[in-house]
Amino acid sequence: MNKKEFHRLARAVIRKGDSILLAKANGWQNSFLPGGHVEIGEGAESALLRELQEELGVKGKVVHFLGDFEHSWQHGDTTHFELTHVFEAVIDSDQIESKEPHLRFFWAKPSELEQLDLQPYPLIEVLREKQLPASVWRSTF
Repeated sequence: MNKKEFHRLARAVIRKGDSILLAKANGWQNSFLPGGHVEIGEGAESALLRELQEELGVKGKVVHFLGDFEHSWQHGDTTHFELTHVFEAVIDSDQIESKEPHLRFFWAKPSELEQLDLQPYPLIEVLREKQLPASVWRSTF
């Protein structure tokens, strides 16, 4: 029997020069933007700032709402559906060090995003643009 799970996420596009901060979880092939789950009763922007503090020990500031991305993926017998709110953000430190042992953070060029299996996939096209759009909505459905 195929199970289904829904995830509401808030993630950040954080730039350093022409590189973008990405994360990878131990044991997984794909990469993703920093951030994480929005808890019930929590706003997306608040969740993002909380996640940046938890994951990296940094204070973040949202600069711009980039858009929403719908995506689905399979893991074992579970189909996961996610709605990801993506914000352009800045952080108060250049020192990037994971505060969570299961996560690794690194800088990547936009040309490397496909090779790094960035998810959700529609982000790749958007992040390759020289200037981020005012706002977008993309879906893999």
